[in-house]
Amino acid sequence: MSEEIETIIDELFNQETNIFGVAIINKDGKLVTQTENWNITSDLDSINELLNQKLELGQKGISNIVIQGIKYMIVENTEERIIGTNIMHKGHIIICPVPIGGTGALICYINPQVGPRDCLFAAQEYAKRLTDFV
Repeated sequence: MSEEIETIIDELFNQETNIFGVAIINKDGKLVTQTENWNITSDLDSINELLNQKLELGQKGISNIVIQGIKYMIVENTEERIIGTNIMHKGHIIICPVPIGGTGALICYINPQVGPRDCLFAAQEYAKRLTDFV
């Protein structure tokens, strides 16, 4: 992993303390890095399937995803972001495609005590910074 990516992740954690885990995948769907506390290796296929689906207006698409054994209901799926929430209060995920609409992604695990939108702005801003690295 490049030093720049490591620095971006550190800065993201410093700015947004409710992001508890991060993973980055490149445009080929391969894992670039992940934080020690969050292993998404076995979930890459379903994450890539979600990222690669191109929805037409009005299409529902994939309605849930399981990451690290936790099922998240997809509550928003746009070119800019995919937000999932666990109805048993086990947390949320934000997947920010890199670049916007692309197949690389910054994937964040969000503190169960806050709403995912509390972290959305920071996640999207830092995802933009990853464009040259994924």
